[in-house]
Amino acid sequence: MQRPLIEIGMGLAILLSGCGVSSSVHQATLKDLAAARSDLDRLREENTTLKSDVAARQATIQDLRQQLKEGENKGQIETQDADRLAKRNLDLVGEVANLSSQNRDLSQTLEARDQELEQIRNRIVEQEKAQEKAIAEKDNRLKSTYDKLVGRFQEEIKKGEVSVTQGRDKLSVNMVEKTLFKPGSAEIKPTGLKLLDSVGEILKLETEQPIRIEGYTDNVPPGPRRTEKYPTNWELSAARAVAVVRHLSGPVGIPSERLSAVGFADNRPVASNQTPEGRALNRRIEIVLLSQDTAQAHEEPKPPSRSP
Repeated sequence: MQRPLIEIGMGLAILLSGCGVSSSVHQATLKDLAAARSDLDRLREENTTLKSDVAARQATIQDLRQQLKEGENKGQIETQDADRLAKRNLDLVGEVANLSSQNRDLSQTLEARDQELEQIRNRIVEQEKAQEKAIAEKDNRLKSTYDKLVGRFQEEIKKGEVSVTQGRDKLSVNMVEKTLFKPGSAEIKPTGLKLLDSVGEILKLETEQPIRIEGYTDNVPPGPRRTEKYPTNWELSAARAVAVVRHLSGPVGIPSERLSAVGFADNRPVASNQTPEGRALNRRIEIVLLSQDTAQAHEEPKPPSRSP
């Protein structure tokens, strides 16, 4: 059975996307475009039908006039029939005039809908350009932050104590256990506090993106002397993540609404737990700079509102 994740949030608040145009606005515009196209297709079909009706009635009028003319020429048409045909002709002329008026109105509506459709298309193009520009700016900011972190932790990276990775929409700082904690403890060492200060000062410059602290352990359970405080690796990994969050939100000064903590215990190992070296790599803290969209995807669902 899959074990649940333990998540401990510290005022996690997901802000609206700073990427120029939010995906919800873009989706709404695409929906407007689809509706406008559907409406335009319907109006064009009505326009075609009206034109066909007008043509049919004009053909009937032509036939009636031909009948009247032929009857008059032959002297075979009676007055009653002539009156009936003339009345029918007038009725059809009136119907044609009415249909022509409807057709003109519909043509004007079609023209207006065409203009509306073009405006929506232009809006979509502008939104896509804004999104592309915002993504490029965000990538540049992440690259700048990545370069600063790599430059600051050159020695620690060489020693294998810290690693910095940049992926799509996120940046991670991986710190192995020995740089921050004593074995089986969630109390941050003085040297670890200095490292967190340096990381925090750089990440603090990214004023909008949320930061998630992830705690990981190896598959060795806490020793007997520590089980009262940390019965399993779930509690230990979560406690370590929270300890880092407290330091970043306290002394470092990163707003708490940007921070969250999560414990993964021995799940998601980065190396084999069969060797001491692998277990040492798995005991780690990851500080992850997220995009708003990624953070929102991990946001816990709100409970349904209750009826009064």
